[in-house]
Amino acid sequence: MVKLLALMFFLTTIFKSNNVYCQAKHQWSAADKKFLIDNLERTKREIFKETQNLTLAQWSFKEDSTKWSIAQVLEHLGLYERIFAQEADIMLSAKPDPELDSLSLSDSAYLNWMNDPSPHQAEWNAEPLGFMKGADNLTFFLFGRDHILTFISNTTYDLKAHFTYRWGKEQRRSIHALMVVHFGHTDRHLKQIKKIKQAKGFPK
Repeated sequence: MVKLLALMFFLTTIFKSNNVYCQAKHQWSAADKKFLIDNLERTKREIFKETQNLTLAQWSFKEDSTKWSIAQVLEHLGLYERIFAQEADIMLSAKPDPELDSLSLSDSAYLNWMNDPSPHQAEWNAEPLGFMKGADNLTFFLFGRDHILTFISNTTYDLKAHFTYRWGKEQRRSIHALMVVHFGHTDRHLKQIKKIKQAKGFPK
């Protein structure tokens, strides 16, 4: 009888822990998914709108030798499509850990960081090399963005339960937060593209 009660207690404990896990692993809601898709689609459309009719001279124009051209901005964005897709894929291969969501900042905190007008330094693996010409850079960006949109639209993973590593105070970042940073980063460079197009000497 004692053994039977012990077994029942063990099974009940396992069921409760699994039930809590099942509830916790669905922190990423349908509203969260829609928020990412809407903004990833929006920033994709705006990038296309700002660059679709540029001439080669306009793609290549630089305000000065220290600044990027629009082509380089698009190459930089296209590189991040691949960097973040790969980062998400790697972290999905690890077990979910929904309790780490408490370490994530709010969506607004990430967007405020991206809206900060102070200069950001591109990581070495996202620095544009400038080998692609003109609209090839747009194609490069769109290919990567469409891949991420397909992933976000079709995934059944809880993107608030899988985490990437970060340095400093944040330490860990959920894949949901990574994608918020991603479209915020696109918005940041949309402002840069508009600024380049308004610069003195921009080809007409």
